[in-house]
Amino acid sequence: MIPPILLKILLPKILDHLLVVFKLDKVLDYVENPNNLDVKVEGLEDRIIGLEQLAHKPRKFVNCDACKKKIKENKDG
Repeated sequence: MIPPILLKILLPKILDHLLVVFKLDKVLDYVENPNNLDVKVEGLEDRIIGLEQLAHKPRKFVNCDACKKKIKENKDG
């Protein structure tokens, strides 16, 4: 069995070495920190919110009983 004091010293160094060998530090950096795609998506979300505020509400029409076409705007809409 390995003494606990030795584990406290060696284990962090071994884990850091494994992170570098398998390039896990780059993967963690990519996952945890915002990248260029995250910035683009946030910009597009802000743009969509702005466009939704500018857009008008959809108009409601009633259908003609004879021809089944939309003919005039509904009074309660």
